[in-house]
Amino acid sequence: MLWENLREEEFEVAIESSKGLCIVPVGCLEKHGQHLPVGTDVIHITGIAQRAAEIEPVCIFPSMYFGEKTGAGEFKGTVIFSPELRLQILKETCSEIYRNGFDKILLYDGHGGNRAMIDYFMRGLLYEKTPYSVFSYALGSDFATPKKLLNMGYKYLTTEDRKILQSYNEQKKRFGHADFIEMGWVYGVRPETVRLDKVYQESNESTHRFDEFSKLNISTPFAWMANYPNSYEGDMHEGMNERIARAMVDYSTEKLVEVIRFLKNETVSDEFKAEWLEKQR
Repeated sequence: MLWENLREEEFEVAIESSKGLCIVPVGCLEKHGQHLPVGTDVIHITGIAQRAAEIEPVCIFPSMYFGEKTGAGEFKGTVIFSPELRLQILKETCSEIYRNGFDKILLYDGHGGNRAMIDYFMRGLLYEKTPYSVFSYALGSDFATPKKLLNMGYKYLTTEDRKILQSYNEQKKRFGHADFIEMGWVYGVRPETVRLDKVYQESNESTHRFDEFSKLNISTPFAWMANYPNSYEGDMHEGMNERIARAMVDYSTEKLVEVIRFLKNETVSDEFKAEWLEKQR
């Protein structure tokens, strides 16, 4: 159920069938090499969320494009909002979702750079003592790797498809930003936005400029940007096609369905939150 497609009188039914849960896809607008669109981190999670909702009914709020991309303004198409505005948008969005009748909100994150922002936001809600609960789940928390796909038994994958996936494993390919897997997610939901002919137009190799920082476990916001100046990390692989992309999307859809079903039916968070709020009085 897409929030924006519901008529006013349909919300009560939507709330009931969702058991009070609403999903908010949160991504960003940023460069993903030259083969993927700048909206990649929203495109794939929105498509996967919609597919999951067809299996397990849940309401999906309009996708958010305002993720953390501070420092990447040299790339055309990138949109950067201030940290204060991003947090305020999240706060007011969740408040409005609750006002409309949903008391559980899942922030479905499609961009690795959002994790710190989302964690900080959720911790801040403890200070606010909000009557609603917010959870987060990242698409990247369970990558649809070729190894996993081979174990899933998707019958539509051909013998040649399996050879391609096995080759990825044998060559010990790395996954990362705008890589084979992320391309598969986008190709599986919006194939017209993917340019397979531009996969190698820019380098995805690290410059290693900040490797010494990593060795010493020193964190700096410059490291990833400097090491991967084309906003492209991880290995690519030959042979991407509609079936392999479908398998990657199906895998991630199934994982999201598990999360949705769990959150719709669990009571532990509600029980503990009631206990916690009582202690705060």
